[in-house]
Amino acid sequence: MRPVSFDELLPREQFIQARPALVQTLVRVKANRRVVLGDHLTLLFENRETVRWQVQEMCRVENIVKPEAMQSELDAYNPLLPGENELSATLLIEYPEANERKEMLVRLSGLHNHLRLELSGVAPCPAQFEEGREREDGKLSSVQFIRFSLSPEQRAAFFDLSRPARFVVDHPVYSAVTTLDGGQRGAMIEDLLAD
Repeated sequence: MRPVSFDELLPREQFIQARPALVQTLVRVKANRRVVLGDHLTLLFENRETVRWQVQEMCRVENIVKPEAMQSELDAYNPLLPGENELSATLLIEYPEANERKEMLVRLSGLHNHLRLELSGVAPCPAQFEEGREREDGKLSSVQFIRFSLSPEQRAAFFDLSRPARFVVDHPVYSAVTTLDGGQRGAMIEDLLAD
């Protein structure tokens, strides 16, 4: 997927004026790109619209108006975009109570070996976690950046809507299975087809 370019960003004041209408569009874009895995894990799949929004929001909140500073935000967020034959997601580990969150971020150590996309009739597609988001003591960051790189066979299976697709977590202290519905899968197919 091609990166979001500087020319696609609205100037800060123009973005602020357009923001109420843009929020409604973003809610629709994100709705089918959110996959809940049990009570405490959520995958938010990224595309050009979600990344452009994140950059614009950072520029608004941080009062960033200089072109070079806006470009720095693009440089920070564009790596979240999926590559060819990839799905890219932000994984949120969500425990509202602080002590439980602290405990679970340690107990979920090794989560990178326990999350995968399963497609009927082909080998599972394991999640590839960004390095450096689990400390040496095993404590995870509550925000993880992950990719699912699809082989040609996995991609063909993903596009075949007669074959179920599901995300599976089978960690010793946390398990969940979520089968994608038609809207979710359609949004991800759209992203796989995007230039």
